[in-house]
Amino acid sequence: MSQLKLITFDLDNTLWPVDTVIRRANAVCDQWLAEHHPDAARAMPPEQLARWREQAVRDNPSLLSNLTALRKTVLMRGFEAAGYRHDEAQRLANEAFAVFHDARNQVQLFPGARQLLEALAEHYIIGALTNGNADLEKIGLGHLFAFHHSSESVGQRKPAPDMFHAALKSADVNAGSALHVGDHPHEDVHAARSHGLHAVWANLLEQPWPDSLPPHQHQIRQLDELPGLLHSFDPGQPVTPDT
Repeated sequence: MSQLKLITFDLDNTLWPVDTVIRRANAVCDQWLAEHHPDAARAMPPEQLARWREQAVRDNPSLLSNLTALRKTVLMRGFEAAGYRHDEAQRLANEAFAVFHDARNQVQLFPGARQLLEALAEHYIIGALTNGNADLEKIGLGHLFAFHHSSESVGQRKPAPDMFHAALKSADVNAGSALHVGDHPHEDVHAARSHGLHAVWANLLEQPWPDSLPPHQHQIRQLDELPGLLHSFDPGQPVTPDT
């Protein structure tokens, strides 16, 4: 057990359920717009925002790796559509995003998440690897993580290797001494194993495993099941990538 040195966690849908969080954050942002800038709110119905988002990604695919920039781009487009000058639209888009982001970080942790992280942090280097834009400091977990890498900070989304490589560099460990825990079969589990790390599928939302991937033996349905699996990972033995 002491041979394992690094444990990284995905965040959304691994440490907390995210869908209700995003819906609530969108509603809070919509309410702020309606109260403070009703003209802009009328210019930004959900279907129009979706079209602008799709167009922004077509124009600049790299925005998929930076959800903050993508949301600000769409909000700025909305303010411009309401008649605001570019510089004013940019300022107001930043304000609207701040409202959204504050609400986006009001999460309800899965049962046992904080206790698990506190216990593991006494024995392992703990890191966060996420394609989202959660803020661990705002959530109140930042002190438990040695580092937090995101698609925004490294420039590529999982399953690309960049985030995993950044984690190994931050912890100064090799891939065989690292374990990644995440909910997404492709972006977390298969990706981690493909890049040489051990992996645990955090299936807390009871999703089906995709037929396109070979079965994966290490699965938890509650976070407090993770410590019981740690003895299974021996960094002296190479990880065999899923094929």
